[in-house]
Amino acid sequence: MTPGELVERLSALPVAIDDLRVERGAVAVADYYEETRPSGIAVLRGGGLAGYGECVAWTPAEQAEFAAACNRLTLPSDLSVGELSAFLAQELDDPYHRAAVEGAAIDLALRQAGTNPFELSGNPARPVAFCRSIGALDDPAAAVAAMLERDPHARIKIDVPAGGWPPPTWEALAGTERIVVLDFKRGSDLDQVRLAHAAIPEAWLEDPPVGAVTLDPKGAWHDLVALDGYVFAAVDLDDPEIPPAALNVKAPRVGGWMEALRCLEECRHRGLHAYVGGMFEVGPGRLQSRVLASLFTAEAWNDVAPIGAVGDVSSPLEQTDRYAGFAPEPDA
Repeated sequence: MTPGELVERLSALPVAIDDLRVERGAVAVADYYEETRPSGIAVLRGGGLAGYGECVAWTPAEQAEFAAACNRLTLPSDLSVGELSAFLAQELDDPYHRAAVEGAAIDLALRQAGTNPFELSGNPARPVAFCRSIGALDDPAAAVAAMLERDPHARIKIDVPAGGWPPPTWEALAGTERIVVLDFKRGSDLDQVRLAHAAIPEAWLEDPPVGAVTLDPKGAWHDLVALDGYVFAAVDLDDPEIPPAALNVKAPRVGGWMEALRCLEECRHRGLHAYVGGMFEVGPGRLQSRVLASLFTAEAWNDVAPIGAVGDVSSPLEQTDRYAGFAPEPDA
């Protein structure tokens, strides 16, 4: 089944909702920007069951805003997932908020129907290939070496700082033969893009600076351009600021699983490569991203490696005949 067909199947699922609440907390995560990663989990209950979705807001204050937005929300009690998704698009401006509540609604609808995304789509649960992420550093080669010491077979996605790196650093990174994605965060400059592509010609060049296309319209690196932060909905692929060869699909970025599926469908129609990305999820959102990858981008270098307390989240993907929803109940 294609991503577009799964949107139709999910849209038709009924979901009965009794109440919505938000569970807030914090998880200690290595390499996070602060000491702990704040979390907010949307819990939707209905018919004696519960569905879970995660808000990826970055700070405690932003998570408090999510909880307040959910407290103000009055959800209809009986409707379809498609109707609820449209309702949330009208009521919640923040895509992170929409993604969390929609994720919980899909989870609940699947549980109420006694099914899961694999059974609903007819697509098998496939092992997910993934890369490990390293943030922007002055000495990335040392960080890559440390990563490979812990995981010798790791493939790595690395953020490129705004000022980039000198040629010797690019040569050192190329020598590791493990870099699969270079993320420019829409910054840096054309010279750094050229250096990156010359050093590691097989790596995806994610979110290069928008001006790079006009400065170098026929650059050989264009065939490796992947977009992430330029795309907030599937329609953004109609006239992108930079023509992509691939798309990093993040459900929270685009407002939820349904829009993420539409993005994957657009990639299919346009012949674009796709991989699924994470946003430092520390709860059900991480697993939901991995389920999305397992369904449609399993062999790509998905940025959904296990994080901190999440642990090994691949096991539920191997027991699709024994659970409903995105995964077994947390306390099951």
